[in-house]
Amino acid sequence: MSTERVLRSLLVGLMVLSAALAAAEDPALELEASPSSVRVGDRVEVLASARGGDGWLWGELTVALDPGGDWELIDGPSAVAGARPPAWRLVLAPLALGEPALPPISVSARSADGETVEIVAGDPPVVSVVSILADDEEQPAPAPLRDPIGVRGFPWEWVLPITGALLPLLAGAAWLWRGRGRPAMAGRVSLPPFAELEALASELSTRVGRESADGVCDRLAAGLRHYLERRTGEPAEEMTSYELRLLARDRGWPEISQRLVQRVMGVADATRFGRRPSTDEELQGAISQALDAARSVEAHLDEAHRAAAEAEAAS
Repeated sequence: MSTERVLRSLLVGLMVLSAALAAAEDPALELEASPSSVRVGDRVEVLASARGGDGWLWGELTVALDPGGDWELIDGPSAVAGARPPAWRLVLAPLALGEPALPPISVSARSADGETVEIVAGDPPVVSVVSILADDEEQPAPAPLRDPIGVRGFPWEWVLPITGALLPLLAGAAWLWRGRGRPAMAGRVSLPPFAELEALASELSTRVGRESADGVCDRLAAGLRHYLERRTGEPAEEMTSYELRLLARDRGWPEISQRLVQRVMGVADATRFGRRPSTDEELQGAISQALDAARSVEAHLDEAHRAAAEAEAAS
């Protein structure tokens, strides 16, 4: 056997051995933050990566934020597509100077024998936070007061006469405006939640390829959140994509409903925040999946209402 073949065999063996050792490691969670030096309120992107744990099942990433603490969660956590072991991205904003410690970030994991543990990220990266003021403006002095040019005093004696003359005019204008606005409000018709989403989807389908993918995804994500809020009564318009998945799971929606909602928000988030280019076919598919998700939710809610009505009638 030649020397080159021996070296190649040794290299392959070392690679296999290192992969096996890495897989056999205890599960851990590692964090990376970028950038490492920011000003107060700037965005810091954090990448959380799972390590080790061969055969373990990984759950959702959680961020423990204290009210009034040193950090604010701006976006995420969202899973990184195709990462094995899994990884998540989230965006934080510092609210304190110095080197404030990142909030506790953890993930649940279950071993092959069914044991579930909570893995907390250790040795978090250090982020240096400086003031928004320049270095030489620690105690900025206010600008000196100056008299207005050409004015030596305010004519307070004219305030009451002018106000008395304007009040009747303002009251009449408000009365006319109120009377003019009533017919328009009375003629406005509010569509049912699904019909409203269906109308939005039809409009967005005609705009794919004619306007930016960001604009289409913005309106699609907002429309799906608005539908879910009207249909469930929960504040879905204020929820992140991760919180929408929790809402669908807590409500016991069918698996297909949860997957479709996750797919639509995944395409929208990747296009808007990940700056990933989306083809017209992907956008049209996301629009169709939003309608399919709504149809599945409608069917599930109708079945639940029917079952409740039958149980009430039977009692």
